[in-house]
Amino acid sequence: MKPSICPLMVLFALVVLTACGNAGQLSESATETATVTALPQSETPTPAALPTIVPTRTLLSVSTLTGKIVYSYEGDIYVISANGSGVTRLTTDPAMDFDPAWSPAGTQIAFRSHRDGNEEVYLMNADGSDQHNLSNAPGGDYSPAWSPDGQWIAFMSDRGGNANLWLMRPNGADLRQVTNLLGISEYPSWSPDSRRIAFHCTFGHVLPGGTGDFEICVVNADGTGLIQLTDASGESKLPAWSPDGAKIAFQSNRNGWPTLPDYVPLGYDLERFGDFEIYTMNIDGTEQLNLTNHPREDDTFPAWSHDGYLIFSRYGCLMVMNADGSSVVQISKGACTGMDSGQFPEWYQPTK
Repeated sequence: MKPSICPLMVLFALVVLTACGNAGQLSESATETATVTALPQSETPTPAALPTIVPTRTLLSVSTLTGKIVYSYEGDIYVISANGSGVTRLTTDPAMDFDPAWSPAGTQIAFRSHRDGNEEVYLMNADGSDQHNLSNAPGGDYSPAWSPDGQWIAFMSDRGGNANLWLMRPNGADLRQVTNLLGISEYPSWSPDSRRIAFHCTFGHVLPGGTGDFEICVVNADGTGLIQLTDASGESKLPAWSPDGAKIAFQSNRNGWPTLPDYVPLGYDLERFGDFEIYTMNIDGTEQLNLTNHPREDDTFPAWSHDGYLIFSRYGCLMVMNADGSSVVQISKGACTGMDSGQFPEWYQPTK
């Protein structure tokens, strides 16, 4: 029987365990130095085919949400319809399976598994069949993210020494190192045009409490053009690029612990900097906004739907809100203690 995990333990695990015009143009060599520069406005992509997300305060109804959400709960991978119905368990291995990522077509799911005695990137069909080790390395490989064009899977690997970003084909071939940075670089999220990758990075910096000083960085898929977008107190991590390419969502505990005379926030721990909230910012790092502002529980693991909604985990409850943070609704039922609750959600919707 695999050990039970809670959302707080998953958050600690992220720290403890760690914690492209087209594919043919990718460089064979990794970034050699951590040269961080600002992003020129002229480099901001505005592909005409991408959806446009318009800020809205429309009242959400779970029953109208479409698509499927893959997520992890108690060390296994599950899928649920976005309207909260039809929970399906996909993995049953005694080892920990989590951190799932949809393929662009919704036919496969990459995920992180400990079943081989170390962390590996695994792949399975969307129905849970054909589960197999994709990364096959003696060290740690995890946090897979599929490029929107379907050509690459980005992931973290320490096979080169430090925890850095690597690429591989969906069949595990053609390995390429993207970053060569000090500290920890992990949890990639692709831009909609498959040219750039957002991720969280430390450059080797550590906070006084002992956790990594995580910030949000962006790099071209060939390893060039590294930029740092955030520079705040605490941790800023787990970026998620919006489907229109204009925003990056992320979680941050930069505001510290709140003062709530009548309530001790769930997960309160003086060793941590504060409670996590969901933020968004422009892709040049401007307008960093706290969307959730809910200090009673951690808000973590942001991800986007193709039509522009944000899903996240509120201390285990799967929640959805508009792109401006309005109309937060709960997908998980009741007290969020069942298999329809969890972490690491990712939303798949067929493109029209």
